[in-house]
Amino acid sequence: MKIAIVRKKYIFHGGSESFSDFMIRELSEQGHEIHIFTLKWEISERLNNVFIHKIPALTFNSFFRDFTFAISSFFSLKLKRKEIDIIQSHDKTLYQDIYRAGDGCHIEWLKQRWKRTGITGKFSIILNPYHWLILILERIIFQGRRYKKIIAISELVKKNILTHYHIPESDIEVIYNGVDLIRFHPQNRDFFRQEIREKHGISESDFVILFVGSGFERKGLRFLLKAVEIIPERVTVLIAGRGSEKIYNLKEKKQNIIFCGPQKDIHKYYAAADIFVFPTIYEPFGNVHLEALASGLPVITTNQSGAAEIIENNVHGFVIPSPEDFIAIAERIIFLIKNPEQRESIGFNARKQAEEYSYERFMNKILKLYENLAEEK
Repeated sequence: MKIAIVRKKYIFHGGSESFSDFMIRELSEQGHEIHIFTLKWEISERLNNVFIHKIPALTFNSFFRDFTFAISSFFSLKLKRKEIDIIQSHDKTLYQDIYRAGDGCHIEWLKQRWKRTGITGKFSIILNPYHWLILILERIIFQGRRYKKIIAISELVKKNILTHYHIPESDIEVIYNGVDLIRFHPQNRDFFRQEIREKHGISESDFVILFVGSGFERKGLRFLLKAVEIIPERVTVLIAGRGSEKIYNLKEKKQNIIFCGPQKDIHKYYAAADIFVFPTIYEPFGNVHLEALASGLPVITTNQSGAAEIIENNVHGFVIPSPEDFIAIAERIIFLIKNPEQRESIGFNARKQAEEYSYERFMNKILKLYENLAEEK
């Protein structure tokens, strides 16, 4: 089968980009011919049946980049239509068979952000042309029926699309992400725990909370930091990702807060941690949840994450109704600190849960969808 994947670029610390890269590798290894329509992509030379198509675009700012990419990719894909069986877009573009809503609903993110910002923040949302562009593209895709099928990566995303755009429910198929169960594994503690702890000056006896994600505002880092400041026990917070650190670097910190930046070997950081906390404002799914579960870590997250749908309270971790409830976050962290046996049991259950979301399971669902669409075509 000849499959086109549309994604602007690949960066190693981007969840959606990394997932696109994984899909391409898996499809290639199964013998499919893959065509990547992109601005910039780095891929291994060993994938002989993968072809890169550079899309011309103006990239000097995000508005013109996304606008010109949407227009240029439309014409590029139209020209290749007869040569390709399935076109799957992972970005907001104007021409695809499958739109994978990996970034969720932009209108829902703005709604959640609007609730949590002051007058200045509200004006910045209203006056930012980039938001208007993404909202227009989103509306064109959904209400303009620029798809044959939509993949929602969680029930949360499906609900958001139906609420805001009122398309037929049958147009949407929920397919949860998969995780690399070999790369992310509890046994990594034996190999990498000491290495990462020594790198950052953390002793073996320290209790380590891990946060992974770029874009600290949306992913709720401030709520985690507020929670740890009221914990009586001494803890270390490892923050792996890209975002503005200045507003979080308080001069007087009760706890040990370490900003690590984006990490290519992120599996080693899960191995160094005791728990994973991700109090997000809005997260369509969040591969980091699956990576933490697969690594055997109890996960604390919020109802605003699609991954909360696969986490049962006190079984795989804890789901907090609101990211603002930092007291509840602190209470769950304290519980896990004071109950090491329960923490170990939850970590064991976390791994078992992650095993239900293997790459193999994901690829079977994707290929079945491709086959169904190819038959209809």
